[in-house]
Amino acid sequence: MKARHWMVAVAGIAFGMPAPASAAQSDPEVIIYRFPGVRDDAGISNTGVATVFHCTNFSGANETIRFVTRDNSGNLLQNLTVLINHLGTRTAVTHLIGAYASDLNLATGLVQQGTTAIAATSTNIICTAMTINASTAAPVGVALRGVRFNPVPGSQE
Repeated sequence: MKARHWMVAVAGIAFGMPAPASAAQSDPEVIIYRFPGVRDDAGISNTGVATVFHCTNFSGANETIRFVTRDNSGNLLQNLTVLINHLGTRTAVTHLIGAYASDLNLATGLVQQGTTAIAATSTNIICTAMTINASTAAPVGVALRGVRFNPVPGSQE
């Protein structure tokens, strides 16, 4: 009889405990990606070469994403954030492009062989990057290989 009472008590504790809190905009940022090979020719909108970043949030909460771009010597070019809704996708560009609508213009100016670090208030965000011809309506360019930091447990990229 005592064993049954203990089992009921343990089950009550297990099911009565609150679920772990989802990450949110006020949580500390962690670096989730670094993309080397960032390039921008400092062209005007919809001309030249630019780099575009797409990030999608599957954390279950609204989050903040930070983009920090440096040139090939390590000099800071910009450091900006954008909010992203659960299951939303945000697009950041080094300068305005024709192929995608952008949510954040990083306005980096000239970048040759630079790097962009992406930090967020959750690791439950995935990002991609491309260096593209900014003047075309269809994305024409080269995908950049990002290095993932702080992966989602149990995932593989």
